[in-house]
Amino acid sequence: MNGNRIVIKISPKPSGDGLLRVEDAMLQVIDALKLFEEAEKGLGEQQNTFEWRLERASTASPFTVIALAEPLDPHVDISPRLKKVKSEVSQGLRSLIQRGEVPDWMNLQAAGPAQNFFHRNQNGIWNTEIDFESDDVLLIDRAEADAGVKAIAARTAIDVSADLMDREAFGEIEGVMLAAGRFRNQPAIQIKSELYDYVWCTLSKKLMEKFGSQHQVKDIWDGQSIGVEGVLHYAAGGKLKYISASEIREMPIAPLIDLNSILDPDFTSGLSPSDYLYQLHEGEIA
Repeated sequence: MNGNRIVIKISPKPSGDGLLRVEDAMLQVIDALKLFEEAEKGLGEQQNTFEWRLERASTASPFTVIALAEPLDPHVDISPRLKKVKSEVSQGLRSLIQRGEVPDWMNLQAAGPAQNFFHRNQNGIWNTEIDFESDDVLLIDRAEADAGVKAIAARTAIDVSADLMDREAFGEIEGVMLAAGRFRNQPAIQIKSELYDYVWCTLSKKLMEKFGSQHQVKDIWDGQSIGVEGVLHYAAGGKLKYISASEIREMPIAPLIDLNSILDPDFTSGLSPSDYLYQLHEGEIA
């Protein structure tokens, strides 16, 4: 080969009928090629200098596709750039699998195809082989796929939080009232939310008068559940800093149920639990 090709081989599980799902095979090739596209974007400079063309495909096991990179401008030599792109994908996937290091070009947009690519090697596909030419062949089996999925999941979680800027939103947070005091030099109460843990809620003068006349310090000791509505102030990364409360409502407590009052001793008409279940599924009751 002349160096402008890649060969993708996809093998089914050796057990069963030895056949790949058509969707798995096709999408695996598409996502593999998307990784090359994203790696090329990561190089910057001039983009879209070449495109992948299907040179040959074989449905015999393993399913094999030979893709040929052809220049968009026939007068441009794409070999140097294509060599860089191949190296970025080859080394990037190896770093991801072997050391959990996500390549710089694999941003959130590229993480989706990569994650799907690895997921199929966990379910349905036995292994995927990419031949980059020049004796550079990468074989991805279940173990490599597991490592890739974990590394991408960790990177994605970090990227999502890093992309979140300081922001405000209007909503309601439920929690247990723990304290009353001052926050940012304003009257405030503190609640403990299952999602955001400890959160201070500042009260306007009007709300303080209304809230103060309805609640006592005893509510704090009793751990009163309340819903705080207002402006939610988030820090960069998604952490809730505090709430500028506009309304506070007491959360109703569900009454305890007396099981003896609703228990029906004749529910199974005298049948034992096992006999009743059998009749329900197989017998006259069904």
